[in-house]
Amino acid sequence: MSFVLVPHETPHEGLSRVIREQVEKLSAECAEAQQESSAFAHKARVRCKRIRSALRLARPLMKGKAFDRENRWWRDQARLLSELRDAGARIEALETLRPFLVTRVGVDVTRKLEERFQKQRGTVEAGEAIAAFTAGLDARADELVPPLVRGDRANLAAALGETYRMARNAMYAALDAEEPELLHEWRKQAKYHALQARLMRQQFPDALDRRVAGVRDLAELLGEVQDIEVVAAGVKRWRERPAGFLNVLDARRKSLVTGARAAGAALFSEKPKAWMNELTPPVLAGQEQA
Repeated sequence: MSFVLVPHETPHEGLSRVIREQVEKLSAECAEAQQESSAFAHKARVRCKRIRSALRLARPLMKGKAFDRENRWWRDQARLLSELRDAGARIEALETLRPFLVTRVGVDVTRKLEERFQKQRGTVEAGEAIAAFTAGLDARADELVPPLVRGDRANLAAALGETYRMARNAMYAALDAEEPELLHEWRKQAKYHALQARLMRQQFPDALDRRVAGVRDLAELLGEVQDIEVVAAGVKRWRERPAGFLNVLDARRKSLVTGARAAGAALFSEKPKAWMNELTPPVLAGQEQA
């Protein structure tokens, strides 16, 4: 099935299924990891993020400190692939920026930069990171889908509302200072919110159908901002860097942040409680709790 909770499923059934499906796909992809190490690192980290987004929705259905334990484990598991992912991210970021860079600094400079990033990626040892990641999955093979208690749509709505609040707070912090770390945190929280909206779009179609695309597009905009940061970091010690190259990147960054600011205002202008009332009116929430 797809990455969505279908109406006939109870919350604990649907979330357990989603997590199980992502774990199974991740395990299958590990078998081909060595052949396409950079691609695997990206896909595996996406799978981990999807699982963590489902866990956030499942938090009200988990006992004790189970959520903290599971969320932390998947976070640490994804970090095993960070260096490998970062090496590939420079190449992917350059591909995203290629049309922009070719227009402003030329084909030759862009090609030389690609060669530099390819050389850097070749210095990263992929085997150990992938082996550690795979061993971690194998060691917990029977525990990767946590037991969930029964719940209702009000529980899911409350969890989604918390992710909305976190994304909204991250937006205001990021746009106040526009620092790379804060913009990255906003992107991260926006992606969690986008994934949860995607998961729940059939549960609350009136509120989430159009929102799924809007938050996804915002996360992609912020992803392009991060691409700028990745490329800029990769050229700081580049002796052949042409004069004004960083200024070119900064101009593109400012344009993207302006677009993200407008998109964020449209998506997160309402306070969390007001947005929650639109998602699931108080009367409906009361009926489900009864």
